[in-house]
Amino acid sequence: MRNQILVFSVFVLAAAGWMYSAVPVQAGDGPGNIVFEDTKSFAPVVFDHAKHTNAGVGCGDCHDALFPKKKGATDAGNALTMKALRQGKYCGSCHNGKQAFSASKNCKQCHRK
Repeated sequence: MRNQILVFSVFVLAAAGWMYSAVPVQAGDGPGNIVFEDTKSFAPVVFDHAKHTNAGVGCGDCHDALFPKKKGATDAGNALTMKALRQGKYCGSCHNGKQAFSASKNCKQCHRK
């Protein structure tokens, strides 16, 4: 009887895991906005996860190739600079004026009060 219960439990957990993995991630499921405050004399940069996922950008498009998932892992004050973006790093890999609006020509799109 114990073996039957154990087998049944494993089956239920496996089925639940399979069903959960088949559910697409919705915009509201992920993290909210990320605000980068350390932007020198410019307004903070607001990154809106929902806006990107609604545009069809998947989590794997940015994580972990461009940004680690761990909060604070990107040294925003030193690494995440406009120079780096213009070189095609971080946000600049898509926001280059071809794939998405140019980060270096549309300041207020990202730098918001």
